[in-house]
Amino acid sequence: MKADTGEHRRVSNSRWLWVFVFLFACAEWAIVFKPDLRSSFTFVRLRPELFPCVDLPKDVDARLLFFNFKIWTIVSLTQAIGWGVVAYISLRWLIGLWRTGEATGRGKRVGQIAIRSLMFGTGLWFFLTPPPSWEMGCFSGHVNVEASGVLAYVAVGLATIVMWILENRVCALPDVAREPSVIIQYLELRHKLQVLLSMASLILASGVLGLMTRRAFLQPISPRSFFPSSIVMEGFEYTILLALAYAPVHAAFNAVGTRLRETLIPPLPAGSGAEAIQSWAKVSNDLGELLQISIYDWKTFGPGFPILAPFLLGLLSNLAKH
Repeated sequence: MKADTGEHRRVSNSRWLWVFVFLFACAEWAIVFKPDLRSSFTFVRLRPELFPCVDLPKDVDARLLFFNFKIWTIVSLTQAIGWGVVAYISLRWLIGLWRTGEATGRGKRVGQIAIRSLMFGTGLWFFLTPPPSWEMGCFSGHVNVEASGVLAYVAVGLATIVMWILENRVCALPDVAREPSVIIQYLELRHKLQVLLSMASLILASGVLGLMTRRAFLQPISPRSFFPSSIVMEGFEYTILLALAYAPVHAAFNAVGTRLRETLIPPLPAGSGAEAIQSWAKVSNDLGELLQISIYDWKTFGPGFPILAPFLLGLLSNLAKH
């Protein structure tokens, strides 16, 4: 009976995952083709040589332009699938953390997360580069570019909120580190943090790929909307935002990990010899690797590369053009 219940739960979870993926893909399609949803399927399935466009500049190939549009559409929908996966996992863990959290002080914790989300969202709106006014040419009335990708911020925002909740949860761990349940709970929370950071990084890095395909599509018909190294700068913005969202969580986990390590390791006796000091230092370092998150320790988890991924990908795209 237990095996049947577990199998049913896995099937149910998989079903909800596919529901989220389907909804995000449909929402992205509706955003991209909002001006003309009725004929959007027919428009996308046009053969490039049948694409009607007579007002293009002489140096622009209409067939290549329509092909680039299709590539951008495919990339956008593929990204929406990833956004649905991240949103589903984030919401699932959010519900799980809500159910297992202490009722005492819940209102205060929720208020802190809400205030931080509001402040971060305000900073996001104020500092992010606003989208330009695109000259859509022959695609005007068929495609909406300005709002495409907005669901990525929804998915990353959910992952970030769960990371901040994990920060609150790890800071509330008891000081009795010798209890195995405390260590296990800390490691489970850290695993969730690692997964969320990786998923947020993948979304933002794939967002840079979306910027590249969008630029290839729109630059021939809207050249004044672009400036040199724009993709690099937007990738740098993504990196800064991800680092700012993750930094306090990283500091909290490392502080708790240090506290747990100091509780587990007995003090070094006075007058200890060299062998005793070396043994004590080895135990201390091993526990430090287990209970802390090092930026450049790839044996456990190094958040340095995931955070830098959007900027590095933007930089590579700029170098590839040369």
